[in-house]
Amino acid sequence: MQDSREQPPPALPEDIVKMAKHKLSSDINPREIFWAMVSAYKEGEGFGELVKKYSGIREALVNIGCSVLHEPSKSYRVRIARTKLAKCLFSMIVKGRWGDVMERALSNLYERKKGPSLQMLMAFGDGFSENKEVVGPWLKSLLSEERPSEEVLGYVEGVGDRELVEYLRADLLNIARTEINEAQVLAMKSLEMLLPGDSEVGKMFIDMMDDWDMETKEVALKTLAKYSIPEAGKKAVSIYIYEPDEKFKIELEQIIEKNKEGAREEFGKAFLRARGQEAEALGALAKKVYGKKGAGKLIPENLPKEARREAEEAIG
Repeated sequence: MQDSREQPPPALPEDIVKMAKHKLSSDINPREIFWAMVSAYKEGEGFGELVKKYSGIREALVNIGCSVLHEPSKSYRVRIARTKLAKCLFSMIVKGRWGDVMERALSNLYERKKGPSLQMLMAFGDGFSENKEVVGPWLKSLLSEERPSEEVLGYVEGVGDRELVEYLRADLLNIARTEINEAQVLAMKSLEMLLPGDSEVGKMFIDMMDDWDMETKEVALKTLAKYSIPEAGKKAVSIYIYEPDEKFKIELEQIIEKNKEGAREEFGKAFLRARGQEAEALGALAKKVYGKKGAGKLIPENLPKEARREAEEAIG
Protein backbone atom coordinates (compact mmCIF):
# COMPACT_ATOMS: atom_id res chain seq x y z
CA MET A 1 0.00 0.00 0.00
CA GLN A 2 1.36 3.42 -0.99
CA ASP A 3 2.32 5.75 1.85
CA SER A 4 -0.13 8.64 2.02
CA ARG A 5 2.80 10.99 2.43
CA GLU A 6 3.95 10.07 -1.08
CA GLN A 7 0.60 10.90 -2.71
CA PRO A 8 0.53 14.08 -4.83
CA PRO A 9 -1.41 17.05 -3.40
CA PRO A 10 -4.99 17.44 -4.63
CA ALA A 11 -5.40 19.60 -7.71
CA LEU A 12 -6.70 23.12 -7.26
CA PRO A 13 -10.33 23.65 -8.27
CA GLU A 14 -10.62 24.50 -11.95
CA ASP A 15 -12.16 27.92 -11.28
CA ILE A 16 -9.21 28.91 -9.11
CA VAL A 17 -6.77 27.86 -11.81
CA LYS A 18 -8.65 29.92 -14.40
CA MET A 19 -8.63 32.98 -12.17
CA ALA A 20 -5.00 32.78 -11.11
CA LYS A 21 -4.23 36.04 -12.87
CA HIS A 22 -6.61 37.78 -10.44
CA LYS A 23 -4.49 36.49 -7.54
CA LEU A 24 -7.17 34.50 -5.76
CA SER A 25 -5.82 32.53 -2.82
CA SER A 26 -6.60 28.87 -2.50
CA ASP A 27 -8.97 29.35 0.44
CA ILE A 28 -11.22 31.58 -1.70
CA ASN A 29 -11.57 34.32 0.89
CA PRO A 30 -14.60 36.50 -0.02
CA ARG A 31 -12.53 39.68 0.20
CA GLU A 32 -10.03 38.24 -2.27
CA ILE A 33 -12.88 37.27 -4.56
CA PHE A 34 -14.23 40.81 -4.34
CA TRP A 35 -10.92 42.34 -5.36
CA ALA A 36 -10.58 39.78 -8.15
CA MET A 37 -13.94 40.98 -9.44
CA VAL A 38 -12.84 44.60 -9.21
CA SER A 39 -9.67 43.78 -11.12
CA ALA A 40 -11.65 41.93 -13.78
CA TYR A 41 -14.10 44.84 -14.05
CA LYS A 42 -11.26 47.30 -14.47
CA GLU A 43 -9.53 45.13 -17.07
CA GLY A 44 -12.78 44.39 -18.89
CA GLU A 45 -12.19 40.66 -18.88
CA GLY A 46 -13.80 37.82 -16.94
CA PHE A 47 -16.02 40.02 -14.77
CA GLY A 48 -19.31 38.38 -15.73
CA GLU A 49 -17.85 34.92 -15.21
CA LEU A 50 -16.75 35.76 -11.69
CA VAL A 51 -20.07 37.35 -10.80
CA LYS A 52 -21.96 34.30 -11.97
CA LYS A 53 -19.58 31.88 -10.25
CA TYR A 54 -19.82 33.52 -6.84
CA SER A 55 -23.46 34.57 -6.73
CA GLY A 56 -23.85 32.23 -3.75
CA ILE A 57 -21.88 34.63 -1.56
CA ARG A 58 -23.40 37.80 -3.01
CA GLU A 59 -24.45 39.13 0.40
CA ALA A 60 -20.89 38.90 1.67
CA LEU A 61 -19.53 40.49 -1.51
CA VAL A 62 -21.97 43.39 -1.31
CA ASN A 63 -21.16 43.92 2.36
CA ILE A 64 -17.45 43.95 1.54
CA GLY A 65 -18.00 46.38 -1.32
CA CYS A 66 -19.95 48.78 0.90
CA SER A 67 -17.31 48.52 3.60
CA VAL A 68 -14.51 49.22 1.12
CA LEU A 69 -16.31 52.31 -0.18
CA HIS A 70 -16.10 53.72 3.35
CA GLU A 71 -12.34 53.14 3.44
CA PRO A 72 -9.60 55.50 2.17
CA SER A 73 -8.91 54.79 -1.50
CA LYS A 74 -5.19 54.48 -0.79
CA SER A 75 -5.96 51.24 1.06
CA TYR A 76 -7.51 49.61 -2.03
CA ARG A 77 -5.79 46.52 -3.39
CA VAL A 78 -6.62 47.62 -6.92
CA ARG A 79 -5.89 51.12 -8.15
CA ILE A 80 -9.38 52.39 -8.94
CA ALA A 81 -11.36 55.58 -8.38
CA ARG A 82 -14.05 55.43 -5.70
CA THR A 83 -16.72 56.38 -8.25
CA LYS A 84 -15.70 53.54 -10.55
CA LEU A 85 -15.59 51.14 -7.62
CA ALA A 86 -19.19 52.02 -6.74
CA LYS A 87 -20.18 51.44 -10.35
CA CYS A 88 -18.37 48.09 -10.24
CA LEU A 89 -20.36 47.10 -7.15
CA PHE A 90 -23.67 48.05 -8.74
CA SER A 91 -22.62 46.26 -11.93
CA MET A 92 -22.12 43.08 -9.90
CA ILE A 93 -25.71 43.37 -8.73
CA VAL A 94 -27.07 44.01 -12.22
CA LYS A 95 -24.96 41.49 -14.13
CA GLY A 96 -25.53 38.78 -11.55
CA ARG A 97 -29.25 39.59 -11.29
CA TRP A 98 -28.74 40.01 -7.55
CA GLY A 99 -31.95 41.95 -7.02
CA ASP A 100 -32.35 40.52 -3.53
CA VAL A 101 -29.26 42.38 -2.30
CA MET A 102 -29.71 45.71 -4.10
CA GLU A 103 -31.52 47.23 -1.13
CA ARG A 104 -28.72 46.05 1.15
CA ALA A 105 -26.15 47.90 -0.97
CA LEU A 106 -28.19 51.10 -1.05
CA SER A 107 -28.99 50.94 2.67
CA ASN A 108 -25.38 50.35 3.67
CA LEU A 109 -24.37 53.44 1.72
CA TYR A 110 -27.06 55.77 3.06
CA GLU A 111 -27.17 58.05 6.09
CA ARG A 112 -30.42 59.49 7.41
CA LYS A 113 -29.07 63.02 7.81
CA LYS A 114 -26.69 63.10 4.85
CA GLY A 115 -28.59 60.96 2.38
CA PRO A 116 -27.07 58.63 -0.23
CA SER A 117 -23.38 58.09 -0.85
CA LEU A 118 -22.48 60.33 -3.79
CA GLN A 119 -20.52 57.57 -5.52
CA MET A 120 -23.31 55.01 -5.20
CA LEU A 121 -25.88 57.65 -6.16
CA MET A 122 -24.09 58.11 -9.48
CA ALA A 123 -23.76 54.35 -9.94
CA PHE A 124 -27.45 53.87 -9.13
CA GLY A 125 -28.51 56.50 -11.65
CA ASP A 126 -26.35 55.02 -14.39
CA GLY A 127 -27.43 51.52 -13.43
CA PHE A 128 -31.09 52.37 -13.96
CA SER A 129 -30.64 54.31 -17.19
CA GLU A 130 -28.46 51.57 -18.70
CA ASN A 131 -30.43 48.58 -17.35
CA LYS A 132 -33.99 49.83 -16.89
CA GLU A 133 -35.51 46.45 -17.73
CA VAL A 134 -33.53 44.82 -14.91
CA VAL A 135 -33.34 47.48 -12.19
CA GLY A 136 -36.81 48.94 -12.75
CA PRO A 137 -38.84 45.91 -11.61
CA TRP A 138 -36.62 45.54 -8.54
CA LEU A 139 -37.37 49.12 -7.54
CA LYS A 140 -41.09 48.69 -8.12
CA SER A 141 -41.08 45.60 -5.95
CA LEU A 142 -39.24 47.36 -3.11
CA LEU A 143 -41.52 50.40 -3.23
CA SER A 144 -44.69 48.32 -3.25
CA GLU A 145 -43.84 46.60 0.03
CA GLU A 146 -45.91 47.28 3.14
CA ARG A 147 -43.10 49.46 4.47
CA PRO A 148 -41.27 50.90 1.45
CA SER A 149 -37.55 51.39 1.87
CA GLU A 150 -36.63 54.90 2.95
CA GLU A 151 -33.12 54.35 1.62
CA VAL A 152 -34.36 53.38 -1.85
CA LEU A 153 -36.63 56.43 -1.87
CA GLY A 154 -33.65 58.54 -0.85
CA TYR A 155 -31.74 57.33 -3.89
CA VAL A 156 -34.69 57.91 -6.22
CA GLU A 157 -35.10 61.46 -4.93
CA GLY A 158 -31.37 62.09 -4.93
CA VAL A 159 -30.80 61.06 -8.54
CA GLY A 160 -33.39 63.53 -9.82
CA ASP A 161 -33.95 61.55 -13.02
CA ARG A 162 -37.27 62.34 -14.68
CA GLU A 163 -37.35 59.03 -16.54
CA LEU A 164 -36.89 57.16 -13.25
CA VAL A 165 -39.62 59.16 -11.51
CA GLU A 166 -42.04 58.66 -14.40
CA TYR A 167 -41.30 54.93 -14.34
CA LEU A 168 -42.06 54.78 -10.59
CA ARG A 169 -44.84 57.40 -10.70
CA ALA A 170 -47.70 55.14 -9.54
CA ASP A 171 -45.64 53.71 -6.68
CA LEU A 172 -44.43 57.15 -5.57
CA LEU A 173 -47.95 58.57 -5.66
CA ASN A 174 -49.22 55.72 -3.52
CA ILE A 175 -46.45 56.28 -0.97
CA ALA A 176 -47.02 60.04 -0.92
CA ARG A 177 -50.72 59.51 -0.24
CA THR A 178 -50.60 56.65 2.25
CA GLU A 179 -47.27 56.71 4.09
CA ILE A 180 -46.10 59.09 6.80
CA ASN A 181 -42.82 60.64 7.90
CA GLU A 182 -39.66 60.42 5.79
CA ALA A 183 -40.96 57.94 3.22
CA GLN A 184 -43.87 60.23 2.36
CA VAL A 185 -41.67 63.31 2.17
CA LEU A 186 -39.10 61.64 -0.09
CA ALA A 187 -41.83 60.42 -2.44
CA MET A 188 -43.28 63.94 -2.62
CA LYS A 189 -39.89 65.49 -3.32
CA SER A 190 -39.29 62.96 -6.08
CA LEU A 191 -42.64 63.70 -7.71
CA GLU A 192 -42.08 67.46 -7.73
CA MET A 193 -40.27 67.27 -11.06
CA LEU A 194 -43.54 66.23 -12.72
CA LEU A 195 -45.13 69.57 -11.82
CA PRO A 196 -46.90 71.57 -13.07
CA GLY A 197 -47.91 69.38 -16.00
CA ASP A 198 -49.06 66.29 -14.13
CA SER A 199 -52.52 67.12 -12.75
CA GLU A 200 -52.73 64.02 -10.55
CA VAL A 201 -49.43 64.84 -8.89
CA GLY A 202 -50.59 68.44 -8.54
CA LYS A 203 -53.78 67.30 -6.82
CA MET A 204 -51.75 65.21 -4.39
CA PHE A 205 -49.72 68.27 -3.38
CA ILE A 206 -52.87 70.39 -3.08
CA ASP A 207 -54.46 67.78 -0.82
CA MET A 208 -51.41 68.03 1.47
CA MET A 209 -51.63 71.82 1.84
CA ASP A 210 -53.51 71.48 5.12
CA ASP A 211 -52.12 68.11 6.19
CA TRP A 212 -51.91 67.39 9.92
CA ASP A 213 -48.20 66.57 9.68
CA MET A 214 -46.17 69.77 9.75
CA GLU A 215 -43.28 68.48 7.63
CA THR A 216 -45.61 67.12 4.96
CA LYS A 217 -47.55 70.37 4.93
CA GLU A 218 -44.37 72.42 4.64
CA VAL A 219 -43.09 70.36 1.71
CA ALA A 220 -46.44 70.76 -0.06
CA LEU A 221 -46.59 74.53 0.45
CA LYS A 222 -42.96 75.21 -0.43
CA THR A 223 -43.30 73.11 -3.56
CA LEU A 224 -46.54 74.67 -4.78
CA ALA A 225 -45.17 78.18 -4.21
CA LYS A 226 -42.85 77.56 -7.18
CA TYR A 227 -45.51 76.74 -9.76
CA SER A 228 -48.54 78.22 -11.45
CA ILE A 229 -51.36 75.82 -10.55
CA PRO A 230 -54.71 77.64 -10.30
CA GLU A 231 -56.33 75.06 -8.02
CA ALA A 232 -53.49 75.56 -5.54
CA GLY A 233 -54.18 79.29 -5.52
CA LYS A 234 -57.88 78.70 -4.83
CA LYS A 235 -57.20 76.39 -1.93
CA ALA A 236 -54.60 78.76 -0.50
CA VAL A 237 -57.25 81.49 -0.30
CA SER A 238 -59.82 79.16 1.27
CA ILE A 239 -57.52 78.05 4.10
CA TYR A 240 -55.53 81.25 4.64
CA ILE A 241 -57.80 82.83 7.26
CA TYR A 242 -57.81 79.62 9.32
CA GLU A 243 -54.03 79.12 9.29
CA PRO A 244 -52.53 79.97 12.72
CA ASP A 245 -48.86 79.61 11.76
CA GLU A 246 -47.33 82.79 10.34
CA LYS A 247 -44.66 80.84 8.47
CA PHE A 248 -47.31 78.85 6.62
CA LYS A 249 -49.33 82.01 5.98
CA ILE A 250 -46.37 83.50 4.15
CA GLU A 251 -46.12 80.40 1.97
CA LEU A 252 -49.86 80.53 1.26
CA GLU A 253 -49.44 84.15 0.19
CA GLN A 254 -46.68 83.10 -2.20
CA ILE A 255 -48.95 80.46 -3.73
CA ILE A 256 -51.71 83.03 -4.20
CA GLU A 257 -49.27 85.51 -5.75
CA LYS A 258 -48.23 82.80 -8.20
CA ASN A 259 -51.87 82.14 -9.11
CA LYS A 260 -53.54 85.56 -8.96
CA GLU A 261 -56.04 84.95 -11.72
CA GLY A 262 -57.04 81.52 -10.50
CA ALA A 263 -57.53 82.80 -6.96
CA ARG A 264 -59.84 85.74 -7.78
CA GLU A 265 -63.09 83.79 -7.68
CA GLU A 266 -62.14 82.12 -4.40
CA PHE A 267 -61.68 85.51 -2.72
CA GLY A 268 -65.33 86.30 -3.44
CA LYS A 269 -66.43 83.03 -1.82
CA ALA A 270 -64.14 83.61 1.15
CA PHE A 271 -65.54 87.11 1.75
CA LEU A 272 -69.02 85.57 2.02
CA ARG A 273 -67.81 83.32 4.86
CA ALA A 274 -65.40 85.59 6.71
CA ARG A 275 -66.41 87.79 9.61
CA GLY A 276 -64.56 89.92 12.15
CA GLN A 277 -60.84 89.23 12.31
CA GLU A 278 -61.12 86.72 9.50
CA ALA A 279 -62.61 89.37 7.21
CA GLU A 280 -59.86 91.79 8.20
CA ALA A 281 -57.16 89.24 7.42
CA LEU A 282 -58.76 88.37 4.09
CA GLY A 283 -59.13 92.02 3.10
CA ALA A 284 -55.51 92.74 3.98
CA LEU A 285 -54.40 89.74 1.93
CA ALA A 286 -56.47 90.81 -1.09
CA LYS A 287 -54.97 94.31 -0.92
CA LYS A 288 -51.46 92.90 -0.68
CA VAL A 289 -51.93 90.67 -3.71
CA TYR A 290 -54.09 92.84 -6.01
CA GLY A 291 -53.63 96.36 -4.69
CA LYS A 292 -56.36 98.51 -3.12
CA LYS A 293 -58.39 99.03 -6.28
CA GLY A 294 -58.12 95.43 -7.44
CA ALA A 295 -58.98 94.08 -4.00
CA GLY A 296 -62.13 96.20 -3.84
CA LYS A 297 -63.43 94.54 -6.99
CA LEU A 298 -63.21 91.14 -5.29
CA ILE A 299 -65.90 91.99 -2.72
CA PRO A 300 -69.17 90.30 -3.81
CA GLU A 301 -72.15 92.52 -4.58
CA ASN A 302 -74.43 90.31 -2.47
CA LEU A 303 -72.24 90.56 0.64
CA PRO A 304 -74.30 91.58 3.71
CA LYS A 305 -73.94 95.25 4.66
CA GLU A 306 -71.96 94.68 7.87
CA ALA A 307 -69.66 92.17 6.22
CA ARG A 308 -69.08 94.56 3.32
CA ARG A 309 -68.14 97.32 5.73
CA GLU A 310 -65.60 95.03 7.43
CA ALA A 311 -64.11 94.00 4.11
CA GLU A 312 -63.86 97.57 2.84
CA GLU A 313 -62.25 98.74 6.07
CA ALA A 314 -59.71 95.93 5.85
CA ILE A 315 -58.84 96.92 2.30
CA GLY A 316 -58.66 100.58 3.30
